[in-house]
Amino acid sequence: MAPPMQGRLGGRYEPHPPAGLAAASFGASATAKISVDASLAGAIIGKGGVNTKQICRTTGAKLSIREHESDPNLRNIELEGTFDQIKQASTLVRELIVNISATFPLPVKSPAGTAAGGGGPGNNYKTKLCENFSKGSCTFGDRCHFAHGANELRKPPAA
Repeated sequence: MAPPMQGRLGGRYEPHPPAGLAAASFGASATAKISVDASLAGAIIGKGGVNTKQICRTTGAKLSIREHESDPNLRNIELEGTFDQIKQASTLVRELIVNISATFPLPVKSPAGTAAGGGGPGNNYKTKLCENFSKGSCTFGDRCHFAHGANELRKPPAA
């Protein structure tokens, strides 16, 4: 006599998930967006993606950073996973942003929209070569505040 068929796959034993896990693994996936200043995106990702990979490994959530729909000065951090995974991941992202902001404060903008002190987007705009560009990994392209070659280098502002 053949063994009784259990689960959805006939002939193979497939134990039923514990009651608490059924909802989490069966369509309870969610997404969330956190909009951040575009200048924070690189630091949030971390060198070689170390920060985002750590958040994904720790929480099990999927994390991606995308362009904002309407504001070029913002980026969207998109989180996907269960509600608990998203809650944990968003907490870690917010802690990371607080730490980054404390280490690298954003420039104070004047009402005219230029950085305090004048001279374009920042006092040191294109005054140094982009290390990531020389390695072939600059993700900012034309928006990068560092020079992508000697032809883009500018003289630092006088003190």
